[in-house]
Order: sequence, then C-alpha cells, then structure tokens
Amino acid sequence: MTGNGETAGWWSSLPADRVTRLRGASERELAESANPLPADAPAIVFFTVDESASHRSADLVEMVVTSLETAAVDSTALWLPEFEHNAGTSTLERRAARTSAVRLAADSAHFGPYIAALAESASSGRPIRRAVFTVETRAAGSARALAAAHGRDVVALVLVVPDAVDADFVSTAAEWLCAHARAGVWLTGGGSSRMDRFPSVSVRAPEVPAGVSTVLDRFRPLSYPPIAGHPHPASDPEKRLYRALDQHEWATGREHNRSIRLGELSRPFTVDVLWRTERVIVEIDGDEHRAAQRFAEDRVRDNQLQTHGYMVLRFTNAQVIDDPHRAVATIREAVSRRRSKGDPR
Repeated sequence: MTGNGETAGWWSSLPADRVTRLRGASERELAESANPLPADAPAIVFFTVDESASHRSADLVEMVVTSLETAAVDSTALWLPEFEHNAGTSTLERRAARTSAVRLAADSAHFGPYIAALAESASSGRPIRRAVFTVETRAAGSARALAAAHGRDVVALVLVVPDAVDADFVSTAAEWLCAHARAGVWLTGGGSSRMDRFPSVSVRAPEVPAGVSTVLDRFRPLSYPPIAGHPHPASDPEKRLYRALDQHEWATGREHNRSIRLGELSRPFTVDVLWRTERVIVEIDGDEHRAAQRFAEDRVRDNQLQTHGYMVLRFTNAQVIDDPHRAVATIREAVSRRRSKGDPR
C-alpha cells in the first residue's frame, strides 16, 4: 500500500524540453507524491543510475532506452485498446497485434514499423529485435508509447543520480535523451548537485513516512507510478489478478490503484484493488513487505482501514502468480459476504 501526499504539482514548474536539476525533495518523495499519476502531470518515469555501471554515456543511453522499451511493451494494453495479452499466441494473433498497431500509427504520430514491433513483442513475449531500429527511433518511439499509455502527450524522465556516479557521463546522456526521446529530463539524487551545467529548480513534496514502499522500492532500474484504475504495467501479479477477476461478473465495480482517504486530515492511501461500495480492499505484497518495519507499518494501516469499516485481504506475489484461482475464490467470498449484509458502514 502506498500513500499520496497532500502537496502535488512539483512537476508543473518544470520544462518538458530541457535538462533540469531538482533540489528540495528526495527522489522517494517525488515518486510517492506522483502515485498514482495525477491528471495534470506528464507521464513521469524514474530511472536510477547504477553506481557500478559503465561510465560511457552511450551505455547509459542504451540502458535507459531499453528500460523505456520494456515499459512500453508492458503497457501495450493501455496504448493499444484492441490488444489482448496472451503470451505464446499464434502467428495469426501476433499479426493481428501488428496490424492494430499499424492502424493506430496511421492516425497518430507513432512510427508504424516500431510501434508494430512493440505490439508483436507484447503478444509473443519475445524481445524486440533491437538491431532493426536505430537507438534514436527506439528512444522516441518508446517514450511516445509510454506517454500514450498514460493518456499524456509527453514523458518526463527523472534520472536518479547517486553520489558515487561520474556526473560528466550522466550529463551527456541526459542531453541526448532529452533531444532524442523528446522528453523533459529532470535530475535528482546526490550526484545531480555536481551537474551545474544545468539550471536548478526548487521543488517540494510531502515527506514519505518510514515503512512506505514507493515505486522506486518496488521497480528498478525504471520506476513509474500506476495509472489510476489499472493494474501497474510492470507488476505481473497485479496484471494476473486483473485478468483472473475480469472473467467473473461478480467482480465488476472494482477499482485498481485508487486512493482513499479515511478523514479530512488523514494521509490518503493508494490500494491495489478496491470495491468501494462493499469496502473490500485487496493488497498484493512483494518481498519488501517482509521487512520488520514494513510489516509493522502494514499492520498499522490495516487496523486504521478496519476501524473505518474496510476488510483488507493480503496476498503475496507468489500466491497470486502460482494460484490465482484460489486468490479469486477468497476475494469472491469476502465481496459476496459484504454484499449479502448490505452497506458495511
């Protein structure tokens, strides 16, 4: 479970076409304040530079572009409405995915061959043949697809630069990405303070309480907030549960990655799955929830939700992946029980 802070809009003062340094808020605070992605924000994605990575700008560019490409493939169902995920599909179905993508490109700014390759990769479960496209095409195409998946026109790439990283090679890569991915590139992290060739802007975001798991904790090296109403594209358990629930009529009325507030002064929570009327919440826990502090924080929040009439069901990633039908059966029993009793408040 994650929270969504009171203060938002730090992105509103930042350029979408230049490299800019951010000061005044940590990367975790920035990530959490944009979860789920607010309606007025660009498609914000975070990339954490590996301290042990090569110090060649071209290598960093390739790592970022490959990560953007993977995210674009994971998000295919969001930017290509006709797409239905079924890895291992037949040649005919893979061709259908390509055809739908080419048709989309005909009425948009997408580059047809590349967007078709993304769709085919999503359908087949196989990686794109990267040698077919230039890195410039891949950068612009994947960023455009991600923006479309979020219903936005542009992507903003937040590069998290650790202290130990050489600022010069990151600076060169940032300028390249800004120019060729056609994205605003915003620098944060201890290492960004040494990149004084770029202007800095002071931003503010709410503090993140100890124990809260942000998207930066869950996904690396590329992290991005979920789209309200949808499972996170990078979370296989969330997508697996979504598809399993979608097969059942009783599961209608649910919401994915939605914020709820327990009181006017309380901090909002973002929950994985919510039946708002029945007040049933489903959370899918990754390995980070095993840590003692995080486990305790989860219990505190569960207690707060329960005192306000919510039933909280928790499943591990493995439980959802290995036996989604059992998870669905448990959820159905809870939702049905709430419905049979009427308004649970």
